[in-house]
Amino acid sequence: MGVYQSCVEKGYISESDAQKISNNTFFTEKQIFILAQIYRKLTKAAQITIDSFCKNLQIKNRSIGEILYRIIDSDGSGDIDFMEFVEGLNKFHPDAPFDEKVRLCFQAYDSDGSGAVSRDEIQEVIKISIADNSLIALDDAQVTQIVDQLISQYDDDGSGELEIEEFTEMVSAAPGVIESFDINLDAIFG
Repeated sequence: MGVYQSCVEKGYISESDAQKISNNTFFTEKQIFILAQIYRKLTKAAQITIDSFCKNLQIKNRSIGEILYRIIDSDGSGDIDFMEFVEGLNKFHPDAPFDEKVRLCFQAYDSDGSGAVSRDEIQEVIKISIADNSLIALDDAQVTQIVDQLISQYDDDGSGELEIEEFTEMVSAAPGVIESFDINLDAIFG
């Protein structure tokens, strides 16, 4: 790895770097520089912690922050380099294609990476999503009932799980599912 690549991975970018990255994402050059600044702030301690990740990206639910961190860390190294950071946040951009957001959300639900979302995985995400929401109070029986309804309605092949096509159908009918995993980019860019 050369010095140049190492600098970019750590968030030190030139105008031409910002332009190249901007051309391949939904972010403007100015937004790329802001992301580089945030990234450098996050990595002062050499590694981005879950707490600093959630704080700087204004993610209030730590459990959701952990899921998003895992997804953005696309190589699974436990550390997020600058390009993973930008590419990960690019998936949350308002102009990102809906199917990309659905895939991201599917990844969040499919915690074991099996390629299907099980009852337990749906139940866990629902519990995480409502944990910090004072407007919604559901007990375990109510959450189970919701999960049963979702599986009954969208599990077309009767497997007891939702594959990506079935999950896409569910999310298309209930876009609020994706909103649980949204990062408020407007708050970041002010």
